[in-house]
Amino acid sequence: MANTYKTVMVEVSTTGSNVVVFSAPSGGCIVRNVMIYAKGAATLSVLYDDRTTNVAINKATLALDEMWEPFSTPLGMQSANTISVNTSAALNVLITYVEFS
Repeated sequence: MANTYKTVMVEVSTTGSNVVVFSAPSGGCIVRNVMIYAKGAATLSVLYDDRTTNVAINKATLALDEMWEPFSTPLGMQSANTISVNTSAALNVLITYVEFS
């Protein structure tokens, strides 16, 4: 069975706390791209949780209608690892990943 490319879009409206935007499937995956669109001016952090640590990967301050890609290289994720955002304003997060078969 071949690996599967998938895309998911998550709308984040909760501010001031970590919101999970992606959880790796049971077999793991490679996150190829994450694009964040700010609906309003926003300060945000992108966090990676491997179930032992919850580490801030990248931070940014975005203007209204600004796009940002927090990862410069693909991110390998094991089962149940998560990507979260902590933001001061509403965001849309588009994630493209490869799910292992």
